[in-house]
Amino acid sequence: MKLSMLRSGFVAAVIVISGVLVFAKFSIDLSAVEKVAIVGELSEEQLVDIRQQLASLEESERGSDLIRSKLIELPWVDYVGIRREWPLGMSIEVRPQRVMAYWNDNGFINHEGRVLVTDRLQGGDLPFLYGAVGTELDVMSRYQQLGSMLKSHGHDIRVLRRSDRGSWTIETRKGIEVLLGKEDLRARLDRFLEVSGALRRQGDGREIGRMDARYINGVAVRFVDDKELNLGSPLVTDSRNDINKSVGVRSL
Repeated sequence: MKLSMLRSGFVAAVIVISGVLVFAKFSIDLSAVEKVAIVGELSEEQLVDIRQQLASLEESERGSDLIRSKLIELPWVDYVGIRREWPLGMSIEVRPQRVMAYWNDNGFINHEGRVLVTDRLQGGDLPFLYGAVGTELDVMSRYQQLGSMLKSHGHDIRVLRRSDRGSWTIETRKGIEVLLGKEDLRARLDRFLEVSGALRRQGDGREIGRMDARYINGVAVRFVDDKELNLGSPLVTDSRNDINKSVGVRSL
């Protein structure tokens, strides 16, 4: 499945009936039920999926529990609620999954770390998460933890990548690549935030392109103009001492 398909927009059908906003409604003959109203903020493609699932039910499978089970099989469905409407009607509410990010360029991932491979969900401007099979929960947990730290300092994660060897890399929405390595991720991210903040407070207007925070007591900064500032080098003693005070270490 191509990423362009994941980003395709929805064309929601909207019907107003007696002042009540209903996002989609069509009729299906289900045994004693004469009309079925499908309610939800749904795309045309999602409605087609629902109609096909309902049409595949046998006469003996048209109870509420079986209908719910049939619809929840759809990979993009998060919730199904069914209510009988007197005398011969049925209302089925369907809520799509709320996805947090793209996953490995061929699917989505929700807040629980569940991967959803489907072209029936709208992505939009979501972050990109990458990891091997079996690392989904770990990647989502790290995204939430590290993303919270960054957001409090005006940064957002655009890309979070876990390599096959367990090394972590972040790309912020400002275009800064941050190399964190395998361990002490929070401490290393704190170092990135402190150093970038110290450079800004010093009036350094250069744009950071990459910061390698994998050092024990320092970082290496590469600016967008390709000039590298190694904060462990004696060539930058004055700046290093000022930043040391901000970061709280003896020597960088």
